[in-house]
Amino acid sequence: MSECQTVCVSSEGDICFAVVDTVSKLTATDPLELEPLGTVVDTDAVEALFATTGLTGTVRHDADLSFRYEGCDVTVENDGTVSVTRAPPTAEFESEHPTVSVADVGSAAGGRGDADGR
Repeated sequence: MSECQTVCVSSEGDICFAVVDTVSKLTATDPLELEPLGTVVDTDAVEALFATTGLTGTVRHDADLSFRYEGCDVTVENDGTVSVTRAPPTAEFESEHPTVSVADVGSAAGGRGDADGR
């Protein structure tokens, strides 16, 4: 069973900070030792996507965002809920080491049948 932590970010809160903080706690890793979140997602776009409007505090967009960060599956919901679940080790390995089929190699070599392009 995977470990999961969920936090709710207030309308004045920083979504990206909540993601890094929650991943840090779940993985027992100092936040400064984590890969910068900006190498995985555009942090300005994340903050803009989940920013609230004026005095009503409503979110501008009806959207959720999911991505993988530091071996965790992260989901940010439009209500400010941030859920972080440790990804299974197999899925982490597969995402970092994608499988390449012979057909992929052939098309990457200009449509020819082998990796050398012959």
